[in-house]
Amino acid sequence: MTLAEVWQQLRERLLPSQAPHTSARGAAAERAAARYLRRQGYRILARNLRVAGGEIDLLATHNDWLVVVEVRSYKSQDGRRPRETLSPDKQRRLRRLTGELHKRPRWRDRPVRIDLVEVQTDARDRAVGFEIIKGL
Repeated sequence: MTLAEVWQQLRERLLPSQAPHTSARGAAAERAAARYLRRQGYRILARNLRVAGGEIDLLATHNDWLVVVEVRSYKSQDGRRPRETLSPDKQRRLRRLTGELHKRPRWRDRPVRIDLVEVQTDARDRAVGFEIIKGL
């Protein structure tokens, strides 16, 4: 085992990529976003879909579109909106993942777009507001 591999294992044990409460909060926001999107006429096809190069939070259809949905949550008092935290690099990754979906025969002929769903939460991490930004 190389020194780099040992270092990586130590980092993974000592510094997890996300605290458990952060991933639980993210999962709750995704569930709330899925319920909200259903009420808006979206049909949820998959959650946390793994494709080559990454993961898609939600995959849905809406008015003949195949929609890749990125879910971001924020607290009302944070002052910073999730759309401000979506880096150009993350947007490029989402477009690349969308391209991977288009390689699949099942979805090859459908128009595809990327939507961002902002989930506003209160102090107890309950979803209190939503906003859909279509076609990133």
